[in-house]
Amino acid sequence: MEPWMRDAFWQGLWGGAFELVALGGVAAWVNFVYQRIQSRQQRRRDLIDEIDSFSQGLYKPRKLYQATLERPLAGALTGALTESERAALRAQRLHDCLSELTEAAGRFRALQVKLVPLFGFDVELFGYYLAIWRYLREIRRRMERGESLYFHHEGAESADAFYRLVDAFRYRVQVAPSTSERPSLLTPPPALLARMEARGEELYASYFAPRPAPAP
Repeated sequence: MEPWMRDAFWQGLWGGAFELVALGGVAAWVNFVYQRIQSRQQRRRDLIDEIDSFSQGLYKPRKLYQATLERPLAGALTGALTESERAALRAQRLHDCLSELTEAAGRFRALQVKLVPLFGFDVELFGYYLAIWRYLREIRRRMERGESLYFHHEGAESADAFYRLVDAFRYRVQVAPSTSERPSLLTPPPALLARMEARGEELYASYFAPRPAPAP
């Protein structure tokens, strides 16, 4: 083999090898980015599924509690019971509703552990989260006192403001940009926490607070 042919052969061999290494590096980087995107999307879908599970789990105790509160127990199953037995059954049902509410609230409380790594301390997102959390505390207080769960603007046939709030929170989880940074703490800095709480109060008021009467 002529020297020039040998040199060309080795140059082509090493050039091809370097190209393969470069292509392999690019492919590995693309795969890494793709896997990260897929992981974030899967975590987002899992979070949405948990929100749906929470809202479904809260539907029964709220409705059953309100129905038990408003209507006396009746029917073939309770017709033979004494008044004291009916009262005990009613109290048990109300207690069961409170227990189911507490269980659903616990699941919702755990969502923040997944919100922070995925979205960081997003003020708007956590504003919705804190508004829902305040609602849960309020209806728990009402259940413990045997009060109606209907707010001033609600009734049996009206739209459910709570589920409108949950739907808005769910939508925010769908569209909020994920963060590439990992917050080192689960508790935000005090100034940021104050902004989140203030936004939560605003959102809660927009769904549940009484509207001021129009000026005459």
